[in-house]
Amino acid sequence: MSKFAQRRILPAASATAGIAAVDIASAHADAESVGPLAKLGRIHRDWRVALDTVRPGLVYVSLVNSEHAAAVRHALNAGHHVIVDKPALLDADTAQEMVSLARSSSLVLAEAVCYSFHPMFAEAQAITERLGSDITKAVAVFTPPVPRDDFRYDRARGGGAFFDTGPYMASLGRVLWQAEPEQLSVLVSERTEDGLETAYSVLASYPGGRTAVGHFGFTTVYQNTLRLLGEGCAIEFERPFSMPPAPAPGIRVQTKDQQYVHQVDPADSMQLFLTQVLNAVKTGSREFDAPLISDARTLGRLIAAGGRGKP
Repeated sequence: MSKFAQRRILPAASATAGIAAVDIASAHADAESVGPLAKLGRIHRDWRVALDTVRPGLVYVSLVNSEHAAAVRHALNAGHHVIVDKPALLDADTAQEMVSLARSSSLVLAEAVCYSFHPMFAEAQAITERLGSDITKAVAVFTPPVPRDDFRYDRARGGGAFFDTGPYMASLGRVLWQAEPEQLSVLVSERTEDGLETAYSVLASYPGGRTAVGHFGFTTVYQNTLRLLGEGCAIEFERPFSMPPAPAPGIRVQTKDQQYVHQVDPADSMQLFLTQVLNAVKTGSREFDAPLISDARTLGRLIAAGGRGKP
């Protein structure tokens, strides 16, 4: 019953073919707080008891970051396929351990970095191909404000801007170029009194002379943009990292000769992601293993480059 679960996960799950019922495990949820939800099953008070007592299915972990590893391990050991909010695991070693555990039982483990499942990314790729260009530069800004009483200001609960927004920067090169950065430079511009980072900027280089620049954090007004540059063209997205199911987004395209907005049909990236996970469950695909491990490895490098402050 996180805010993200209420806003995106539960509606998408209830609308996804192949999901027959949606149980909720929350110490705070009841039928009134959940509200009208198609396919609502049982409401459990303790997620550990729920994982041990319900028939194995697909579990979505949407807890505070510090609890992800325990919940993922428990769910896999109970025979469930698992999706976990970003950041899936807080270090690369734990990510590798959990993927190995999932593989040993032929279970799917996927991190919900699902922004790239929105069709606007495929549309942008098609546009650059039609223009005979290749994207070589990316400039990203994502600054969702976070109130001071949120767990993301609490180091012990896995808070900090690196864990909150770092998965977007960590995954960007993989999404655009199927590559991890060769070099990373990070400048932390704002920290709390105990040294927890709340805003940072990144410069990353990738094979073939490709680069990505980003600014992330949660201390400014809301910004959510991605600009892609290639020879003779520029493409800019609306809300690339958290596009809602509606309305239809527009992709702004600029070339040497023209400027126009390419409209993309509305889509729910979370529902598309859930559908792909269900397909992996049915087919035994391991397609989500490598992205989870790769992004955890890159996120670890990003955090190390930023010299995370100590309490």
